[in-house]
Amino acid sequence: MSVKASVLIIGAGPTGLILALTLLRNGISVRIIEKQESFQQGTRGYGMQPRTIEMYKLLGLLPELLKVKADHFPVLQFSSPQGDSEGQVAPMLEHIENTPSRPFNNAFMVQQERQEQLIRSRILEDYGVQVELATELRSFEEHNDHIIAHIIKKTNANGDAAEESEAIYVHWLVGADGGKSTVRKQLGIEFVGDAPSGAGMVNGDIEGLEGTLDQKIWRMWGNPQHKILSMRPCCIPGKNRLNFFIGGAEIDLEKVASSRDEVVSAIRDITGRDDIQVGEVVTMNIWRPNIRMASSFGKGRVFIAGDAAHVHSPTGGQGMNSGVQDAINLAWKLALVEKKLSPARILESYTEERVPVIASMLQKTTELFKKTFEASTAVSMAKGRHRGHELRQFGVNYRKSSIVVDERYTFTEEDTVDPYRSGDDGTVRAGDRAPDAPQLAQLSPVAQTTMLFDIFSPAYHTVLIFASSDHGGAEDIIANVQNGSPKTVFRTVLVLPQSSSAPATSSADIIIVDMEGFAYKHYAIADDNLLTVVIVRPDGFIGGFVSGADGVRKYLGTVFC
Repeated sequence: MSVKASVLIIGAGPTGLILALTLLRNGISVRIIEKQESFQQGTRGYGMQPRTIEMYKLLGLLPELLKVKADHFPVLQFSSPQGDSEGQVAPMLEHIENTPSRPFNNAFMVQQERQEQLIRSRILEDYGVQVELATELRSFEEHNDHIIAHIIKKTNANGDAAEESEAIYVHWLVGADGGKSTVRKQLGIEFVGDAPSGAGMVNGDIEGLEGTLDQKIWRMWGNPQHKILSMRPCCIPGKNRLNFFIGGAEIDLEKVASSRDEVVSAIRDITGRDDIQVGEVVTMNIWRPNIRMASSFGKGRVFIAGDAAHVHSPTGGQGMNSGVQDAINLAWKLALVEKKLSPARILESYTEERVPVIASMLQKTTELFKKTFEASTAVSMAKGRHRGHELRQFGVNYRKSSIVVDERYTFTEEDTVDPYRSGDDGTVRAGDRAPDAPQLAQLSPVAQTTMLFDIFSPAYHTVLIFASSDHGGAEDIIANVQNGSPKTVFRTVLVLPQSSSAPATSSADIIIVDMEGFAYKHYAIADDNLLTVVIVRPDGFIGGFVSGADGVRKYLGTVFC
């Protein structure tokens, strides 16, 4: 039996592509299939939360991302029809200054189609892997050590449509195939939730708008209790394109979506303006709310991620961002198991860690959805648009995960942890986001100024050894790490306090001096005379806070074979 790829990924949206890239960064071969015959066009997810930006940096995608991103626009809210009203202007999001621990404190906008283009290019350029379009999963069979997936590829040889079937042998299968996921359905995983009635909208992109609508502000007219129109710039260089949605209790969605002329008529009716000239309607569809999540994110050798595992309302901008975190959480664990470096049981922590986060997140986005779509005035619309700090996803944490080790804090049954918010409560614990620390003087292997976010990687654990002034115990920690696991999946970093001098010799992969004290501060290392070890996982979360070799061995024994 020939296995040409270790992992088959169903679906080539952001979740599937990020999963593929993370696996490839870990040396795991993948195959990506997508049933659509062409790549997605038009606006879907566009809001990129700060935690997702950090993930893109971790994966080496940030330079390209910064070239195409746009900051969030202010929102100009009008009544309907507009009349002589000048509207009410409000920021979509509160701007927060970046800090040493959070170099990306604010969300920005990148069209989903541009994100996908960026990731596809990186996968192709770095690994020669291409998405296979017009290729659909029909069924799969799970065996003890492999999966047989039956796929159909649509072809058009000599102008004649045809289908070619293929049986693919892989070790793992991941469904990132959307809310109607074939993978989830065949697994028989329950998709719990509901579809609220009466809150749908016609959504799409308009090309070639002329008149008084510029590309620098997001405009909204009306309210959901009657008629509502939104027009937001798409920020595509060289194109005058806006994303629109039309909805409200008085709107016939099917009628509006039936033609370009009906879209134009609805726009002019809601705005009360006839000077808005509409060009081509690039994309258009009817969206209706569907708020659900899977009871489990995988069984055996098969997993689901992104919309296949949870679907959200668009309010809050959490759907695509959550899928990215699903993908990275699963990928590093899958890579270690595939390499036979970790036991298969660590894959159970994917569901264990992600389900509570998504459940808490759905509560928040559903609350925002209700506030927004039950609004009856411009003022209440503005209140419904208010986005809390937790939507930036800094608080997402896995504090109660079975695969994290925390010797600084012991949970009791009475302790309450919000998996969506507690990581932003002012403390730093195992399971939390690993904060950044800039202005680090790297002494070896190369002398340079660096930051922790430049040291972390999706391909290995980073072991931060906060040494005592005399470096006592550091070499013992390094020896335990190097003897307890392959060197390729760990980087040991000796972190010296400001007042410390470099050791004469060290086996650490990297030696840094915390020149401004940011690393000691952000990881709450209060006494620089006590050795503390922080183990940062490949997904940028803290896997362990330990005080010596015994704690290191405990973490290694939890995650590795």
